[in-house]
Amino acid sequence: MPPRRDRTHQDETSPPPPPPPPQLTPYERASVDMLAGITRVLERQLEQPRKSHEEDVAERLRKQGPKEFAGTTDPLVAKVGSK
Repeated sequence: MPPRRDRTHQDETSPPPPPPPPQLTPYERASVDMLAGITRVLERQLEQPRKSHEEDVAERLRKQGPKEFAGTTDPLVAKVGSK
């Protein structure tokens, strides 16, 4: 049986062990929790089908109702009609 290797000398092919997890301050823990909550909200929003921005704009314009148009290219008449 070969002699046991000292564990302080690792193979060059094996990665070093991961560092221990850092101890978080209460402020850091609150920040991590807040970011996790924001991530969950954004993921839920992505799952829901939504209208495109162009569809929203077109819908708002339809709700405003038709505007009267005099059919002229004269800017003074068009400006008076828009008031």
